[in-house]
Amino acid sequence: MNTKLPYFIIAIVVLIADQVTKAWATAKLQFIDLQSMEIIPNFFRFTYARNRGVAFSLFADSEFETKWILAGISLVAAIGVGVYLWRSGTHEKRLNYALSFLLAGIVGNLIDRVRLGEVVDFIDFHWYEKYTWPTFNIADAAICVGAALLALEMMREQKVSPAQPTET
Repeated sequence: MNTKLPYFIIAIVVLIADQVTKAWATAKLQFIDLQSMEIIPNFFRFTYARNRGVAFSLFADSEFETKWILAGISLVAAIGVGVYLWRSGTHEKRLNYALSFLLAGIVGNLIDRVRLGEVVDFIDFHWYEKYTWPTFNIADAAICVGAALLALEMMREQKVSPAQPTET
């Protein structure tokens, strides 16, 4: 049995959760008034949105067709992360968790991009209407968690690694 199996299972579970919740959001939120459902007043709601761009809707209003460019970049990233996860040491738990979440998030949004040409977002945090966080989905959250864990791992490695000798 591959000792990496639990990490790939985590990626699959997160990917399934992402796709199921996006299907729910599309079915339930797309057709209600204002495409929004308040869950915690003035703080949290589900709001149906589609994003043609990348994180925080960057490039969403581009005149160019970005679907296949972004899908290609996502595919390369998913393959790279998957290979890195496969090859990383089994003792590197934080790294493996980080890569699992990154892989799930990248593939989740890649599926939307290929299927729909854009990504379905629906999680919407806000403070009254004064402050709003960009609408996102589980794949986006998984990417953020994975990136944060990866950053922590990189900082830990920098502290642990011996100082490099300098040339004189």
